[in-house]
This record gives sequence, C-alpha cells and structure tokens, in this order.
Amino acid sequence: MRYVVVGAIAIWSVTIVQGQRATPTEFEVVSVRPSAPEPPAIGSVGDLRLPPGRWRGLRVTLVQLIGAAYPDYAFAGRVLEGPAWMREMLFDVDAKMDPKTTPVTMAPMMAQLLADRFALRTHTEQRLVDVYLLKMARADRQLGPGLKRSSPPCVEARNAKQPLPVECRGRPGAGLNLSVITVTEFLQYLSFMNIDRPVVDRMGLTGEFDLQLGYQCGPFKGSVGSKIASRSCGPDDVSFFTALQEQAGLKLEPAREMMDVLVIDSVSMPEPD
Repeated sequence: MRYVVVGAIAIWSVTIVQGQRATPTEFEVVSVRPSAPEPPAIGSVGDLRLPPGRWRGLRVTLVQLIGAAYPDYAFAGRVLEGPAWMREMLFDVDAKMDPKTTPVTMAPMMAQLLADRFALRTHTEQRLVDVYLLKMARADRQLGPGLKRSSPPCVEARNAKQPLPVECRGRPGAGLNLSVITVTEFLQYLSFMNIDRPVVDRMGLTGEFDLQLGYQCGPFKGSVGSKIASRSCGPDDVSFFTALQEQAGLKLEPAREMMDVLVIDSVSMPEPD
C-alpha cells in the first residue's frame, strides 16, 4: 500500500476551473444508490480523474458523507447518535454541478444533498468524548527517521501550486507516504482513515513535512485507497501506532476532552434512483 499526498489533502475533491467564481447552492443532478457487493475498490471518494462538474463517492457510509458536508466533524466520534446503518451501509453517490464550482461551496452543497436525499437534521453541542492527543514521543522532541521537514524547493513548488518535483514525492514502498503536508493536513488525513476517535494536536510543530511509515496492521477499516483492514496484529506485524512512535517520533495518547460534536436529530434511508 502506498499513499502520496501533495499539498492540501484532496480526498474530498472535485476538478474545477481555476480563476472562476460561482456560488451554487446545490448539485444539479444527484444519484444515490446502495453499493453493489464485492466492488473492485473500497471507500473511493472524490475521484480526481473525473471531468469538471462531476463528484463521486463510491462505497461510502453516510457518516463519511457527513464528514464532507461538515469537515469539522469528519473524525469518528464527532458524529453522535443516529441509526447503526449510517455507519455500516455503503452508498454510491454520483453528482453533477456547474463546472465553475469551487471547493468553498462544496461543503454547503453536500449538506443540502444530505438534507434532500437523507432527510438529515442535526444540531451541535459540547460533550466529553474520547480522543487521541498527538504528541512528540521523545522527551528531547526529536523527530524519527520517517518524519522529515520538507526541503525548500518542495515547499516552494507546493506554495506556487506547481507539480512537485520527482524528488519531493516520497520513496516507493509499502505503508503511509505523505509529501509536503502540514500537521493540520495530517490530522485531516487521519480523519479519512477511519481512526476510531478524534485526534487533537499537542505537538506544536509548524511548517511542512514528509512522512513515511511502514506497518502491516492497525485501527483503520475501509481506508480511502487502503488494503489494510482492521485486524489484530500478529507477533511479526508492525502496527500503525508502533510505526508512528518508532519511525516518526510521534504518539497517539488516549484522553477525554470536551469538544463540539454533531448530533443526529433525524435521518431516513434514501430512495434509490
């Protein structure tokens, strides 16, 4: 398995026409259907190969769609209550929109889609929830060999919105491979890997980093682009948590904190089309 992230996380994305502005409030056409069994891929969302004006989510749960509509609540554990099928049933969503649609308008358009097709109604409140605190693993705050600051040419290419040079794209190999990302973007990435609780940054690191981890098992089930299913680690397996600590010099420490959560008031199964 190999992940490469260039610049901002592009898991939930749509090809757009640069330099044009539009303020649509909803998709023009939307198809929502239960996913067929045994598909070739799991959790494929926002395919970048789609032409302008198209958005697609394949084998995604309603909770994942809610994360696209309400990005602040994308982590598991920040969407509470509601029926079990929200987290278990998989859907294929195919939407058409104005090709000039910008990422800024995508979240409210997704929210409108969920209100129209799933009759979703929510409210926010503060609750005490289980979280992970992302911390430096070593007392001297040294980074591990798998986490390095991105080189200036790579950062310059990212800031200029230019394709990253080959040397900036990470080394091939199994595991997690992220290039030129900030800590905030890493947290966003974790949210889409279906880690089982919100992650709160307690590192205090700024700037851009390259991250490469090798591991065989972990808490991630149905990860975007991932073939690693959630399973118990064998005696010779390296878990994600171990790789993060030993290879990156970081750790995820369980804790409980007060934070805003999105509470499901009502929701209905959509009519397939």
